[in-house]
Amino acid sequence: MDTMFTVEESNLICIFVSENKAFTLESRNEVLKDIERVLPYLEDTDMAELSGRVIGKLRVMSDEEFKRLELTEAE
Repeated sequence: MDTMFTVEESNLICIFVSENKAFTLESRNEVLKDIERVLPYLEDTDMAELSGRVIGKLRVMSDEEFKRLELTEAE
């Protein structure tokens, strides 16, 4: 599967990847868990929608696909 992330989605993932300090195979599950953990506390509907899209894409991609992502935060 070739999951494409928007710039905003990539930025969100970068926030949680940098929290995990190591970009490893386990990171996909950790990033997924962390985003799911904060989702109930998001009051901004756009951010909640963005997070939901990222969660959906992370669930369907493999660890190998996640490992191959080239994630860089955009300004």
